Amino acid sequence: MHLAASLVTVMNDIRQHSPDLVALTGDLTNLGLQSEYEAATRWLEDQALPPTLLVPGNHDALIREHFNTKSSLWTQWLRNESGFPSVLQKEKVALIGLNSAVPTPPFFASGRLSGKQLEALSATLRQCREEGLCRVVLIHHPPAPGLVTQRKALEHMDTLQTVLRQEGAELVLHGHSHRATLTCIPGTPIPVVGTTSASHSAGDSDRTAGWNRVTITPDTDCWRISIQRRELGGNGVMQNGFMHHFTPHRLSDAKAL
Repeated sequence: MHLAASLVTVMNDIRQHSPDLVALTGDLTNLGLQSEYEAATRWLEDQALPPTLLVPGNHDALIREHFNTKSSLWTQWLRNESGFPSVLQKEKVALIGLNSAVPTPPFFASGRLSGKQLEALSATLRQCREEGLCRVVLIHHPPAPGLVTQRKALEHMDTLQTVLRQEGAELVLHGHSHRATLTCIPGTPIPVVGTTSASHSAGDSDRTAGWNRVTITPDTDCWRISIQRRELGGNGVMQNGFMHHFTPHRLSDAKAL
């Protein structure tokens, strides 16, 4: 169940932690209607967030008609004037946004990345690496197997995994599964972190409304990254969940957040 009160509590908690950047992984609408895009635009404006990168979710693309016109309302958060991948950089951290949202038949919620977008991603990851940036990739659909059913999965997932294996990334953040999870890109140490919906009702720890506080610290020869799960308790108060520490070379563990 999705509740407006949960969303308000989560967003207040985010602001209280004063993040430098905010990453939103999509599904700000239900059906992708023009009226929903307009309402989501007003909501984004009201949040008064720090620099934010948004990527579309499958719900935002359910209605194909006028998608470009609708999504133009979100340009200041999508940052996709030059297409995808989009990039938001602050100091030595680069958020890199992918668009996996495509219209699908009824009862399907799969995602897809075009060959052009994957080619551009490869170049972007390479350039950011050469500039010494910590590369955090945002995508709505999980880029690792077993997190959602096949009808909801990212098509040709292995192609994206190949790009990430070849060019590297320090962290991948996704939505879609509505669960707090931690896994990695197969054959790599690249962490893949999912979170629950910010508007879920309170419940089990892996599904209750929440967000992930990501702390990135440069070290001598690596990035030290910690994920602090913040979740809505049954009493309506935000609380700490699991915490994980890792570098680009080693996960502290592989349990669900």
